Amino acid sequence: MAASISIPVSAQVATCNDFGHFDVFIDIIERDDHSRQLAARRDTPDTNAFIFTLDANDRQLLVPADFGDFGGGPHKTDDPGWVIDQGGFEANDVLWFRALGSLNYYNPQTSAWQSAPPSGERVRFFGAIPPDVFFNGDPDELAFYQQGTIWSSEGLAGPTESAIEQASSIGTVHTHLDFCIEDSTGDCSEPGIGNTGNPAVGAYLIELQLFSDATDGNDDARYRDADPVKVILNNGLVADECANAIEALSNRRAEPQAPTPASGILVIGGE
Repeated sequence: MAASISIPVSAQVATCNDFGHFDVFIDIIERDDHSRQLAARRDTPDTNAFIFTLDANDRQLLVPADFGDFGGGPHKTDDPGWVIDQGGFEANDVLWFRALGSLNYYNPQTSAWQSAPPSGERVRFFGAIPPDVFFNGDPDELAFYQQGTIWSSEGLAGPTESAIEQASSIGTVHTHLDFCIEDSTGDCSEPGIGNTGNPAVGAYLIELQLFSDATDGNDDARYRDADPVKVILNNGLVADECANAIEALSNRRAEPQAPTPASGILVIGGE
């Protein structure tokens, strides 16, 4: 059973508009078996004060961000950024993300999360074009990555894995990539601010996992994948509505989960 966050969300944040420009910091930790693992953390720099945990082991992170923040325009944001401090990576290692799951929507009218937003909304995240795709220059491959990774209630479209940034010569990463929300008539991959349609007010939840494709001399992975991170993206919630959305999410995760079915039994329904 998952446990809800220990501190009431309302005591930590009044509105998703408070977050501003901030980063998720990523450590490389050494495990008992001497392997190294990527690990997003919540308990450093002041700008990380808005990153929450959704389980008792402090492993499932929830990162809030705000569409329509100052730098993003009406339905976009480049927060959070992704940071690895000096010496974390080896020179030229590449940080990637892997998209997981499907889009969930918080309806402020019902104060509840639901699996489908009202107008076929989609969230896009624009990763960097992988180096080999960029240098090959194939128009179809380039277009595939330029459309971004798309979360909808039906699942995922576009590249499910995409590069975030290549580490510098001293092993650092710091970059901000674009998130965008669109309704069924919109297309965030089109330039300009008027091509997103009119997505519904509410919060949108996606999940991703950080990893690296770097290998050691024997072709073994240099780093183990990070635990998944959930990103909750506000579109127009005001006052304490964002805190309510986070509370509702943590309470939903705290509910008893259905038992795992025995092998060979197919269960349809539920989350």
